[in-house]
Amino acid sequence: MHDAATMSFHLLRPLWLLALIPLAVVLVVLLRRQSASAQWGGVIAPHLLTHLIVRPQQGRHVNPLYLVAAAMTLGIVALSGPTWRRELPPFVEDKAPLMVALAVGASMGGTDIAPSRLERAKQKVSDLLAARAGARTGLVAYAGTAHLVMPPTDDRSVIAPFLAALSPGLMPTDGMNVAAAIALSVDALATEPVAGTILLVADDLGTADAAAMQQAAGRNSLVVLAVSADDSALPAGIDAIKVSIDGSDIARLERRIETRFQAAQGDAFGTQWRDEGYWLLPLLALLSLLWFRRGTTVAWILALCIVSHAAPSRAEGSSGFTGLWLTPDQQGRLAFDRSEYRAAQNLFADPMWRGIAAYRSYDFIAAAEEFARVDTLEGKFALGNAQAQNHAYEKALKTYDEVLKAQPGNAAAKTNRAIVQAALEAAEAKRRKQEQDDSAPPDEKADETRIDPNQKGGKRITVTPQDVTTAGAAEAWMRQVQTSPADFLKLKFAIQDAAPAQRTAAP
Repeated sequence: MHDAATMSFHLLRPLWLLALIPLAVVLVVLLRRQSASAQWGGVIAPHLLTHLIVRPQQGRHVNPLYLVAAAMTLGIVALSGPTWRRELPPFVEDKAPLMVALAVGASMGGTDIAPSRLERAKQKVSDLLAARAGARTGLVAYAGTAHLVMPPTDDRSVIAPFLAALSPGLMPTDGMNVAAAIALSVDALATEPVAGTILLVADDLGTADAAAMQQAAGRNSLVVLAVSADDSALPAGIDAIKVSIDGSDIARLERRIETRFQAAQGDAFGTQWRDEGYWLLPLLALLSLLWFRRGTTVAWILALCIVSHAAPSRAEGSSGFTGLWLTPDQQGRLAFDRSEYRAAQNLFADPMWRGIAAYRSYDFIAAAEEFARVDTLEGKFALGNAQAQNHAYEKALKTYDEVLKAQPGNAAAKTNRAIVQAALEAAEAKRRKQEQDDSAPPDEKADETRIDPNQKGGKRITVTPQDVTTAGAAEAWMRQVQTSPADFLKLKFAIQDAAPAQRTAAP
């Protein structure tokens, strides 16, 4: 979770508040000039002036000076950059990796939660997968033993058939081996660049201790979705969310997962404070409406005409109306937040954001051109990413080396450099193989078939537990073996349970 320092309110540009001093001085001077006593005090004797001043009947009248002062005060505060939360760099993944450990023991067949605990749990997991579309999610099933159903993947359609097929009859032994489920989930999340979340979906955690479970989760956070009407089945101190009849539990789970993930991302990649001054713009707009009164409308129309003719014409996507109120970068950010990256690319004036918009629209050549104009480490890192996407691997490696030379501890640059280096070596190997194939002589006889006379009865193939636990194995089996997901999982769990290395005794 974010600590107090991360969520503290402060100003990004506090020196802007100094502008309030001349504003206050000017306001006092102008108000004094509007006073009849100040205007005539030097001409008429004070004892006569009080009787000569005629005060009009008081009505609902707002002094325009107060409106101007209020609007300028709000504008100065907005320019000072009020902030209270952080945001991640634009190239950092914004979805949390998640491992769902689903209890599939006999107790999950209880019907105190309709239609049953297990069926409701599977429905909730499906809803969570739909809410986290595009995020990496894996699945573990456990009872007396724990088994990896699917390693982390961003394709929820691959998980869906196996999730639906889970039932207590598939498990080799019954029980509540929570420790094995957490350990297996930790192993699955070990390859993720940052910490993830382990979600235990269960009706009972047995004798498991909350502190021991948190310690076993390691760097990952641990959350429990309780699918039981009895809250006493959960140990004290555990972070648990009770299943609900609506989607409020899924919303709470998603917020909890993303909040903790943002904190982990910030620790790994660094964060920057988010400027929240734009929240004051609606108040400024409301104050401006008060100026549309008798005697001031013509002046406003004249001012709008002057501003509209003086405003420089920008990109094709900007409208004349928004151009009156928003800067090019603000217009570009609005288009960017709507995922209109092509339009945002043309609207932004800042080269970094122009490059980011081009990158998001898969125009990597234009992105590299824009990033090359940004003389910062962030710009160089982004340039390396764009060059890598353009398959300019040598240039990308050189750019990453420049980033690492200036900042040796940059984990993201190290990771991306290793990926690009591997891609370059693979491309070189493919090119060399192609050259060898082109220079090799043709086969002696294309249609000849040779049979080994000593071979009897074919070749024996032994299936190991690793053959059914690696990523993509489930899909390969389903293509070659005509079986149901339930039959596949039952065989897979049996093979894993038979292997001593895979077996973990229940606590």
